[in-house]
Amino acid sequence: MKLKVCGMRSLENAQDLIDKVQPDWMGMIFYSKSARFVSEEAHVALGGLPVNKVGVFVDASLEEIQKCIMNFGLTTIQLHGDESVAFTKDLKAQTGLEIFKVFAVKESIDWRVLEPYLPIVDYFLFDTFTKAYGGSGQVFDWHLLENYPFDKPFLLSGGLSIENVTDIKRLQNKLPQLVGLDINSKFEIEPAMKDIEKIREFKELVNN
Repeated sequence: MKLKVCGMRSLENAQDLIDKVQPDWMGMIFYSKSARFVSEEAHVALGGLPVNKVGVFVDASLEEIQKCIMNFGLTTIQLHGDESVAFTKDLKAQTGLEIFKVFAVKESIDWRVLEPYLPIVDYFLFDTFTKAYGGSGQVFDWHLLENYPFDKPFLLSGGLSIENVTDIKRLQNKLPQLVGLDINSKFEIEPAMKDIEKIREFKELVNN
């Protein structure tokens, strides 16, 4: 199971994460209203880290995203807002980078909304709906994913913790398209500061 650790900002904390956990992706949030917002100046410290860096954006402009790609050496773009199919297609064409398209889940999922994104994105990511665009620590009803109709791989997010590892494994057994987990708030000492030992324990539990 692939692992993305999101909401990173501290160089020392990020380096510790890379050394001890070796995540598949490390996420940085470029949404100014987030408690885990990464400023433009941070690229001096974070840009050279040896890890796949995901830039998380909420309805940002193409220019904003391209600037962050250049400054931080992003390998992946996570679109967490209401980005259109046309915008996503243009972004993919212009950058060639890996793209995660997030769908915030409420009481149901309309699979028809996802369908036009299939040829464009590399992964879907399902997160719990929140007006703050993630980081709520709340779990949505994972039973809604059991009718997932596509071959496109996806990541699961929203309140993932050591306490729900058994349920994560059960869902993965039903859905081989579930290839990765995106963790954040349940592993924090404070916003943007992660408990590395707790993350390491989670990774071991999920993969054993």
